[in-house]
Amino acid sequence: MNLMDSLKENNSVVLKQHASTWEEAIEACMKPLVEKNAVERSYVDAIIERTKELGPFYVLAPGLAMPHERPEMGVNKNSFSFVTLDQPVAFPDGQEVDILIGLAAVNADVHNGEAIPQIVMLFEDEDVFDKIRAAAVPEDIYKIISDAVAG
Repeated sequence: MNLMDSLKENNSVVLKQHASTWEEAIEACMKPLVEKNAVERSYVDAIIERTKELGPFYVLAPGLAMPHERPEMGVNKNSFSFVTLDQPVAFPDGQEVDILIGLAAVNADVHNGEAIPQIVMLFEDEDVFDKIRAAAVPEDIYKIISDAVAG
């Protein structure tokens, strides 16, 4: 599963979205994947319910979350979404997030072996956060990803 290919295929880069709550942020993050039938609506509900139970275990760094759930909760195909918010929202543990990368993986091997390493590589450079927040169009995000992969 390739991050860039998935984002382009699913048309799932959405920038400067407004969300008033963390639930709205999850909805905004997963909306492109629901619209492309990459995940079922039940997948979004499962992420929200699990967050209420366990907290936002998927917050990876200050400002960055990668909401996801188990494959059997409604994943139809491996896919990513990439969403930025116009203002950060507080998650249940108080962490503020304004960059969300939605992940749908059909199994744990894809999740651990393919998805996570790409995200880690993208965010190795601290400057990438500022570049992502400044992005105005999906092409800006594609360039940031391309530069991270090349670098």
